[in-house]
Order: sequence, then structure tokens, then C-alpha cells
Amino acid sequence: MERGALPFNDLRNTLRIQIKGYIDIPTTLGDKIRNRRIELQLTIQQLARLLKVTEEAIVYWEYNRGQSKIYNYPKLIEVLGFLPFEIDTSTLGGKIIVYRYIKGLSRKKFSNLLGVDESTLKTWEDNKYVPVAYIMQILGNLFKE
Repeated sequence: MERGALPFNDLRNTLRIQIKGYIDIPTTLGDKIRNRRIELQLTIQQLARLLKVTEEAIVYWEYNRGQSKIYNYPKLIEVLGFLPFEIDTSTLGGKIIVYRYIKGLSRKKFSNLLGVDESTLKTWEDNKYVPVAYIMQILGNLFKE
């Protein structure tokens, strides 16, 4: 009995209570929203009030019938306490996307702020091209915020 002093020590991870609606391995944004709402012990109504959206919006998101608008992302990220998207932040494109999501900026709005075409911004997000030096400087400063 080297693992523990008592013979039932190995049971520590086997006794789990299944919570209704909780997804063990959340893969979609809706799954992550539902799980976090359950973890925070919030009702759909309470979460809707926190996010300043309708209850119907929460239901649609949680059941993957629709997705939140990007302008809701900052509050969603704040309430959830984490970034609920799978984004490779080791790349410039990933950093740009994360910045936009945290700020709630569409690609169109962010490209206008940078003074570039929307399709140009998409090529950067897709890691197909690298911005010129002065844009890299602007992005570096924005990422430091």
C-alpha cells in the first residue's frame, strides 16, 4: 500500500456528481458559456442582465443556435473570467484577433482605426502577410495596453 495510508485513497477522483446541463469537454462557445454560467451559479436571466442582452440571446448562444456579436465579447470575456475562444496567440494574427475580441471591434472597425483595408487586416490575421514597420509599431503599442 504505497499509494496512501488508506485503501480507498484512489477513489478521490471517481466520486463526481453530474450537474444537469454541464458539458464535461466543452468545445463550442455555447458550451463554455453554459458551463461557466453553471459554475457561477447564475440563471439565464442573471447572466443576461450581467451581459446586457436578452434571455433569448443567452439561450441561443448556449444551444449553439447563434453566436454573440463581437461588441458583446468584452463583457462576455469579463463575466466568464477567461477568453472562450481557441486562438493561437503565439502568432501575430492570433494577437490581432484576441485584441479585437477583447475590445469588441469588428474587422471593419479595427481596419478603419489602423487606416488599412479590411481584406488587408484579414491577411494579417490569417498570417499570410506581415504589416509594414509603422503598422507593426502601432500594433505593438496597442498590444501593450
